[in-house]
Amino acid sequence: MRVTSASPLLIRAALAALTLGLVAACSQGSPAASPSGRPDPRAAATSPAGTDQAPVTSCDHDPWRDVPVSVTHSVAVPPVPVVTAITVAGHPDCGYDRLVLTLSGKTPSYTIRSAGKVLADASGKPIALPGTRYLLITMRPTQAHKDTGVATVRGGVVSLDLPTLAGYALAGDSEGVVTVAVGLRGAGGIRVGELPGRVYVDFRN
Repeated sequence: MRVTSASPLLIRAALAALTLGLVAACSQGSPAASPSGRPDPRAAATSPAGTDQAPVTSCDHDPWRDVPVSVTHSVAVPPVPVVTAITVAGHPDCGYDRLVLTLSGKTPSYTIRSAGKVLADASGKPIALPGTRYLLITMRPTQAHKDTGVATVRGGVVSLDLPTLAGYALAGDSEGVVTVAVGLRGAGGIRVGELPGRVYVDFRN
């Protein structure tokens, strides 16, 4: 029996038909295409929403109050609670500035009161704090240093560019009493709260 080889022309035609069939099969399920042949940008709208959104700030809505404020906690010592940091943040969308006192150990008692001027507890020397109104946050029993004497909170005046909170300073750290002086712009109310290891004070803008 004699076998006749197919002509090159027939082979090329068969390969072309096979290629077209594969392309058609693979095109199913591919991204939508625009008339220009490029992917349709509307296809991206099916992606899950919110993956690149910025976090939303949660505002505190507790009522505002006037000074003086006094909060009492029973704390057995030793060890004496230590103020390990003072941090601040502006929350313009919520209408207040916040000062946070971070503590190690139990939360001590504290008071917040007005002051006509700010004096250093130990020396009695005046502290030039920015602002037109001054508050003193006094905590006891507390210290702002380690048992070795190393300070845990920076000294000196810290000036701030916030709507209400103009600055603060560690005004005292002696005999288990810590005093933080706060300089304010204006006479808005305050709000006080506690979180684990923190006491915060909000100043209304």
